[in-house]
Amino acid sequence: MTTNSGKGIDWDGELQALMESSGIKLAELVRPKWTVRARRRVLGARAFMAAVVITGPLMWLTAASGAPEAAVVPVLVWLAGWIGYGAWLSAGRPDWSITAHTARDLGTAAFHAMSRFYFAHSRPIRAWWRARRVARTRAALTEATA
Repeated sequence: MTTNSGKGIDWDGELQALMESSGIKLAELVRPKWTVRARRRVLGARAFMAAVVITGPLMWLTAASGAPEAAVVPVLVWLAGWIGYGAWLSAGRPDWSITAHTARDLGTAAFHAMSRFYFAHSRPIRAWWRARRVARTRAALTEATA
């Protein structure tokens, strides 16, 4: 391994040497087109798509069968579990740490999106409330001075 003047391992140099020894030319690396990236992502989700394609009609058939709810709900939950298993496989079988961090990031993003939405849509109410408060303050000041 190459060293960085005795201060540690030169990881960039090691990676570059490994890529060159594997036949990857660094000067020719380009980012794939969006169509290639999208196709790879779709093909990477084959397990999830297969689970949805297989269990979706089974869930519909089970729900429309007319069987009692006590029998239908456990079957639907079990089939939904298979969809979740397909999603887990398509995500590359993440461990609990990755799953927890992903759930936290998704929850934070959802909270931020909701708070931005409600802040933007509550603007007319907030403007009305400020105007009402200013009018009441003015009225109280004019009564006090009169």
